[in-house]
Amino acid sequence: MKRYFILAMMSLAACESPAEIAAREQLDAACLKGDLRACAAVQQRVAAENQALATTALGFD
Repeated sequence: MKRYFILAMMSLAACESPAEIAAREQLDAACLKGDLRACAAVQQRVAAENQALATTALGFD
């Protein structure tokens, strides 16, 4: 039962609003164009997403 709850929470957390999707795409595009601040923001976002996934995966034990 706990696993299903965690999976449900992951599914809800993965939903992005149109504004969040647009912001993510703009940052990605700016990074590809060479904007170092945008690249740093992308790196922080990916690290945060990876940390969230790792933390959630610990709940499956």
